[in-house]
Amino acid sequence: MGGYLMGFVVYTAAMIGVIFLAVIVYKKFSYNGVSKSKFLNVEDCISLAPRKNLYVVRAGNERFLVASDAERTNLISKLGQTEHSSAEEKTSSVEELPVIVDFSAKNLNKQTSKKIFKNIVNNI
Repeated sequence: MGGYLMGFVVYTAAMIGVIFLAVIVYKKFSYNGVSKSKFLNVEDCISLAPRKNLYVVRAGNERFLVASDAERTNLISKLGQTEHSSAEEKTSSVEELPVIVDFSAKNLNKQTSKKIFKNIVNNI
């Protein structure tokens, strides 16, 4: 009985060690949001639907709005230049994004607004 218990403890400790080692290796080699490139960086990402994402990508001092799905990646708009330095982070706001459709316009009714938004999301 003592040999069985000792074997169980040794094998359980070995399996916990293997799992712990696998987690360390996974964290070291997986993408964790920190870009290793000093020129190209994904500043923000939002998921619109399964496998459909909207990215704000910084390349040098320029920022781009990029849509991606399972089949393709599309450039939507150039957002402008940033004055990023490695020590400071600049926060951006929604007001800086380009206006694609003005939903507050009085000539758009509620149904038309929903159809336009649905078409925009589906085309991304």
